[in-house]
Amino acid sequence: MTETVLAGYLHRCDGRPSVAVPYVGRWLEPQEVGGVIALHHAVREAVAPDLLCRETDAFFHEHCSACGRILGLFADGEMIAYGVLGLPAADQESFADQFGLTVQQRAEVATIDGAGVLPRWRGNGLQRRLVAARIEAARLAFRRIAVSTVAPGNLPSLRNLLAEGLTIRALRPAFGGLRFLVRRDLDRSPKPAREGRWIALADTADAAQALISGYQGWSLSEAADGPRIWYACERDAPGN
Repeated sequence: MTETVLAGYLHRCDGRPSVAVPYVGRWLEPQEVGGVIALHHAVREAVAPDLLCRETDAFFHEHCSACGRILGLFADGEMIAYGVLGLPAADQESFADQFGLTVQQRAEVATIDGAGVLPRWRGNGLQRRLVAARIEAARLAFRRIAVSTVAPGNLPSLRNLLAEGLTIRALRPAFGGLRFLVRRDLDRSPKPAREGRWIALADTADAAQALISGYQGWSLSEAADGPRIWYACERDAPGN
């Protein structure tokens, strides 16, 4: 068994406050992939088809050996959540191909890939912790760039990725629907420029135009009239 990566207590169960339940997180061994696949199927059954990528069994096996790692969270004697970290070789196909990276950057990229939390344990902040832990693992693997994709309608995933410093760079069709392409350069700490604007999450046409114009999506606000995203250039860009 590998060493503990995450540990803490769960305070919500089935959507309600509960007694504290301890959980631990660790990197999984190849023989444990069956549990991840079962959890993936359980999670995706409760999510609209266009919001969550349907991964193959082979994807999980590959990411627990040849091209990545899978972080599993355990509580009450079962796996309750997982997060996939991709560590592709420079010449290996992955969704990082969509980011227009140079040859050198391809060797330095990590993919913050699929994740899932059993519905009864949602509301404990586990997905954000999974994102943060995989970003730290990417650093330790000497990867300089972290990338991911997320459906605009997948508010929990979008909120957590933006909260951990990834910013929206593009909006493109992928995995059976529209996806934001998000990225974080782990050796930099960019900030948004002073000038920017809020764009409604549902207004994908306006968002796409802003991104083409050089804006990035920085933060999510769930306003009374609906969720919206703050778009701006980087502060250190000329004129900002």
